Amino acid sequence: MRRQLLIIVLLCLVGGVIPPICGAETIDDLPEVMSEYARGKRLMREGDWLGASRSFEQLAGRFPQSPNRDLFLFNRAKSQYHFGNYPEALAGFSSFIRRYPDSPLLAHAYFFQGNVLYLRGQLDGAVASYVTAYQRCKDTRLADLLVASLSAAVAGAKSVSLGPADFEGLSPAKKCRLVEPVAEALVGKGQYAAAGRLLALCGKELDVMPESSENLQTRGLEVAVLLPFSGELQTFGEQIYQGITIGAEEYRQETGRPFTLATFDTKGDPVDAARIVKELLHSNVDAVIGPLTSEAAAVASAALSCGTLPLIAPAATQAGLTMLSESAFQLSPNIELQGVRMAEYAVLNLGADSAAIITSTSTDHLQMSRAFARRFEALGGTVTAIEYYRSRDKDFGEYIQDVKAVLLGVHPDSAFFVNEMGDTLDADGIPARVDCLYMPGKASQLRLLIPQVNFYNLNAEYLGSDGWADPAVYKLGDQVTKSAVFPSPFLQKRDSEVYLRFSSAFDRRYGGQPDRLACLGYDAVSVLRLAMAGGAVSRDDLAAHLASVRGMVGAAATVSFGEHRENTEMPLYQIRDGAAVYLGDSQSAPDSDTP
Repeated sequence: MRRQLLIIVLLCLVGGVIPPICGAETIDDLPEVMSEYARGKRLMREGDWLGASRSFEQLAGRFPQSPNRDLFLFNRAKSQYHFGNYPEALAGFSSFIRRYPDSPLLAHAYFFQGNVLYLRGQLDGAVASYVTAYQRCKDTRLADLLVASLSAAVAGAKSVSLGPADFEGLSPAKKCRLVEPVAEALVGKGQYAAAGRLLALCGKELDVMPESSENLQTRGLEVAVLLPFSGELQTFGEQIYQGITIGAEEYRQETGRPFTLATFDTKGDPVDAARIVKELLHSNVDAVIGPLTSEAAAVASAALSCGTLPLIAPAATQAGLTMLSESAFQLSPNIELQGVRMAEYAVLNLGADSAAIITSTSTDHLQMSRAFARRFEALGGTVTAIEYYRSRDKDFGEYIQDVKAVLLGVHPDSAFFVNEMGDTLDADGIPARVDCLYMPGKASQLRLLIPQVNFYNLNAEYLGSDGWADPAVYKLGDQVTKSAVFPSPFLQKRDSEVYLRFSSAFDRRYGGQPDRLACLGYDAVSVLRLAMAGGAVSRDDLAAHLASVRGMVGAAATVSFGEHRENTEMPLYQIRDGAAVYLGDSQSAPDSDTP
């Protein structure tokens, strides 16, 4: 019933009152064009929307070079809108926006686009269109319509992600004229934190707070834990849960507030994970930790797309997971970020112009390699050769020879190389040089691959993946590893205060030292604690505070959530004297998500 009422209000607002620029204006064109245009406008005034649409469509088709073609297309889309043909209207306004970004009708096009999206039930899209229209609007009457329309759309949308950045570029008066009614609508939805942030833009404070029964600061946190507690992945799920348990205990002891854990067994099934998350949307749970795998985290994130329940995926590394929901967070840096960081290091720190890639065909390493190549080329570099080896390979000579053949300009099957002096030389023994060689892989194969690269005289700055973070690689010696640089989000700093405190608590409770998954479980609780310390009072507020986490030192790794709520911390290390040496913050790329 509420949805129907909102639509009626919006229709009353947009149905008949349109600013003068869309009224009975005249144009300067060929007599035939002017006559048909006047006819189309008359049909619009008479309510013959289909006839008007055909008139303007005919004008656009017959006179494609007319200086008034933007008016033909706009009025055709507007006629289709009033006729009720929303797909055609949406296509028309979207096309107009792309073609005529400088048109004085642009704000009106965004306005009508928002109307169509609203009437089709796409309220989040409608909100975005209305905000853009308001930013570009110079007409008072249209501005009034937009304020009312945006407030109605915000009130009806399931979730709204408006923030201060959406109001940049507006004059103070125009900004506050929109902020106040929108903040009121957000308060009506219980999104107090978002409302407060908007009001702060106008120097005002929120004078309405959620009841104490809804305030996380007084009633404490209830967190759902979605992990495989049975099945093939049970051991991994239990390891994460051990870290979560210790983190929750510390929170209770140090704050005196409740921290309730509700466990749900996904059995390692992504469908079960999505089903559970969908049910939790309508529960009293304040946040979710889990699921375990990237596949399960992806479907769970998609199930959250219409809600504001924060979900923290501790171990999933697939890129793009958090793009499926505005309230999903990824604690482990995604796989592609490793390739991106290495490409940025190669160009920005080494000054590399050329690169070659020798990579494993495993899914993770292929993703790293593709991300490296895309980013390296985007920064102006050239990837000269890419070779792929299989998981069972032990002899990598053919792959290295193929790279050398490309660099030397000889056929890969050549046994000899003719130099500029006409001398015939053994091709395997001829040195070949490329600025950098990217070699993502597992330590078990890297310890065989790297010495063979040296043997075949393929010279380059070595760049690796987190598979290089292994003594099996370090022990090859500096003459073999050649001061290689690699990223590793989880090369634990076992002397950090956070890790030592956690490992001590872990040993007391479970015996032994925690593994990486246990550390990730502990860190998932730690980011929630940080959000609570920032004053979060609701689900929406909790998600907003989580999104602002930067530089949190955890037991597993440092956490900084980027634009899309992915952990963007990817420390770089260099192999020196048989050990991995942290290169420092100066060697890291700027905070950004994977492009």
